[in-house]
Amino acid sequence: MKTISLLVIPVCIFCLLAAGCTGSPESLDSYQSSYSYEATISFTEPLYNVTLLLPYPSPGFDPLLSDFYGMPEDWEAEVITINGTPFLSITAAEMIPEYRGMPIAIEPGQEENLPPTLPPSDRYSEETPILMPENLGIRYDPGRTVRTKHPEGSEPLLPYTPSEGGCTILGLQGEPCTAITSPISLSYESTPDTSVEVWVRFSGSNEWWSLGWSGNGYSQLSSLQLTGPHDGWNEMQGDMVTGTGRY
Repeated sequence: MKTISLLVIPVCIFCLLAAGCTGSPESLDSYQSSYSYEATISFTEPLYNVTLLLPYPSPGFDPLLSDFYGMPEDWEAEVITINGTPFLSITAAEMIPEYRGMPIAIEPGQEENLPPTLPPSDRYSEETPILMPENLGIRYDPGRTVRTKHPEGSEPLLPYTPSEGGCTILGLQGEPCTAITSPISLSYESTPDTSVEVWVRFSGSNEWWSLGWSGNGYSQLSSLQLTGPHDGWNEMQGDMVTGTGRY
C-alpha cells in the first residue's frame, strides 16, 4: 500500500499542474479571451485628399477608437455604416511616407564611435532605403469566451464573401480555411507610379497557461495592392481560418 500511495501522489500533482484535475481551461486564473484588429497601410509616395474605408468587424466589436495604437495625429478615424456594413473610415489631407536608413551594426568596444543615425526621409534613397508602413490596431476584451470553432453568426467578423480557389495566406497547417474577398474603398491623389498596399487582419482567441501557453482561435487576413491614384470600391483578397489550436 505504501508503494501505491507514493506513486499516486506525483501523478495527482502532475494532473493538477496540467489542469487535468481542474476542469475546463475556463476555470484557470490565466484564462483570457480577446479580439484583435490590425491594419497595415504602406505607400511609396505621398497621398493627398485621402479617404480609406477599411473592412471592420461586426457585430459586437465596439472598442473606443481613442484606444487604437499607431493612429497618426493628423489622421481622423471613425466607424461608419454603409448599407448595414461597418467600415473604419480614415481621412487625411495628406499621408507622407517615411523611409529610414539601414540598421547600424554595433561591434563590441565600438559603442562610442558609431556613425550618426540618419533622420527619416519622405523619399527613397541609398541612405534611406527602408519604407516604414503605418501599423494601427486594437486589442479588445469581450469579457467572455470566444466561440472560435464556428464564429459565423455568433462572433464579430470582417465583412466577407467566400471565393473560389484555395487559401494562400492562412490555413497552411491543415486548419479549416476558406478563401474570401472583403470590400474596401480607397480615394486619394498620387503620382502614377505610387504603390499602395493595405492589409487588414481580425482574429478572436482564447488563451490559458497550463505548463506553457495554450489557446485556440479564428482569424481573417486580406490584402490589396494598387498602383497610381484611385477613387472607388475594390476587393481585398484573403483567407479565413477557424477552429485553430487546442480545445
